[in-house]
Amino acid sequence: MTQRKWRVFPGNNRFYCNGLLMSSTQVAVFLFVIVAVIVTACLFFAFDCRFLIQYVHPGTIPLALIGLLGAFYVLMFLLKAGCTDPGFIPRARQDEAHYNQGLGEPDPNTTSTGYVGGTPSKYRTVEIHGQQIKLKYCVTCNMFRPPRASHCGLCNNCVENFDHHCPWVGNCVAKRNYRYFYLFLVSMCIMGLYVMSINITVMVLASRMVGFVNALKTYPATVIEFFISGFAVIAVFGLACYHTQLIATMKTTNEEIKNTFRTSQNPYRQHNVLKNFCITICGPFPPSLIDRRGFVKDEEHHGVDYGATNPIMMDPEQRSMQDTADTSSQLPLTTSTDNN
Repeated sequence: MTQRKWRVFPGNNRFYCNGLLMSSTQVAVFLFVIVAVIVTACLFFAFDCRFLIQYVHPGTIPLALIGLLGAFYVLMFLLKAGCTDPGFIPRARQDEAHYNQGLGEPDPNTTSTGYVGGTPSKYRTVEIHGQQIKLKYCVTCNMFRPPRASHCGLCNNCVENFDHHCPWVGNCVAKRNYRYFYLFLVSMCIMGLYVMSINITVMVLASRMVGFVNALKTYPATVIEFFISGFAVIAVFGLACYHTQLIATMKTTNEEIKNTFRTSQNPYRQHNVLKNFCITICGPFPPSLIDRRGFVKDEEHHGVDYGATNPIMMDPEQRSMQDTADTSSQLPLTTSTDNN
């Protein structure tokens, strides 16, 4: 018997549509956000847009179309951020794990809970644009994590260019879905302000017709929309500004919190802020490293390779050649400084 690899994929993730979509197991908040966006959009079209078309002028129909387009983009970016593989790295096969365990050297400054007795964890070093970057060994995935990667405790997998695990999108935010997460924040802010401006317009016009108190009683949906949109703007505006600053300086939330570059220059940062944005938001979309829809025999899945071709397991110099064409925020590894 054979089955799809996603059915035996290690880690804490859920798969949908026969492995085409995936998320973490914590999806309650994610579903709440989806429902809130849909409900607010329906109220907006059913009450505010109808009021403007009926009592103001039929020429206000474009306002409804703008709202429809905005709601579409908010939902699209939200679903893309929540259901896209964020950049999970396939765990090492048994032969790869055995090979990796013989590499590296002990790190006296850190300990790994994965070793009995708190034995110092292992690491390797690589050079990126003249900066020495330490590659830590993950005892769960049995490999040396590439630069900027981290192991997500909730998803229980290593993730490339790990930023953070976001409950609002029910997924890790990392290399492959960061652009969608950022665009979701920006579109949510814009759409929230747009809906609030229409709400205020409707209440002002309705107040002139029937008085303010009667307007509140007649159009309660407008009031509900205003508070939902206001809460959304308050919740995401600061976050959008924060991530704008991170993109401008080419850092991740994980690196910012850990103050990774406090003693060295950030080797991933470009001198041009606009170029940083272009690389992050408009750069080539990296392929998924996990082969979710591939097949595996039932008796072999314990040692299966979950990636089609796993470049993470390459020697750093080999991986450098493959990454040369990658213009994303992870730059190529150029030279290994320890014994292979």
